[in-house]
Amino acid sequence: MKIKIKIKAILLISLIAFCYGQNADSSVLYQKAINTVDGDKALEIYEQIIQLNDNSDYYWLSILKKAELRYAIGSYIQSSTLLKEFNVNAPSHLVTDISKELLYKALTAAGEIKTAKEYQKKLNKPIINQKKVQSNKTWFIQFGAFENKENALTLKNALNETGISDITVTQAFNRGKMTYYVRSKSFKSYASASKKAAQLRRYDSTFAIVGY
Repeated sequence: MKIKIKIKAILLISLIAFCYGQNADSSVLYQKAINTVDGDKALEIYEQIIQLNDNSDYYWLSILKKAELRYAIGSYIQSSTLLKEFNVNAPSHLVTDISKELLYKALTAAGEIKTAKEYQKKLNKPIINQKKVQSNKTWFIQFGAFENKENALTLKNALNETGISDITVTQAFNRGKMTYYVRSKSFKSYASASKKAAQLRRYDSTFAIVGY
């Protein structure tokens, strides 16, 4: 429990100081969003990532986060619309029992009890992931993106303490700034990365699959 709290604390205190624009790295933007305490400001960043429409894991995670925020303020119809899109179309390694349960709750709260039951049946069936991926890419499981190397190393060490091994910190000069990525070892295929991601779901950590 202490380790889980430590990881969450690292993400909260590692605020990234940068100006973000339409062409910003979605992974860095997402890191900034989850570090933002103000819900309205976080929502603006999630919306910006969604507008990038890059179909990355961060795109889908931003849809989920936006749905969670909408649910929290009682916008159940908007939340359920986003959650339907996420649970049906997002990569399977991102869809969890928690995201499904939130959909059922949002639909029920919106008075769509029959629809909630229909989605329970639909989502309990085996899902064939239709996401198209490029076979010539190298794939990673990414846990965070920082503009401060110390924050990246701190997260890496915290993940190691939870039992997640083979974590590295790599750096890249991205849009005029150095960015430090906390990632797994590389995988030759999306399928291999996705299989490893499924194993990591038992840990209380946020991650995405990225390819280059």
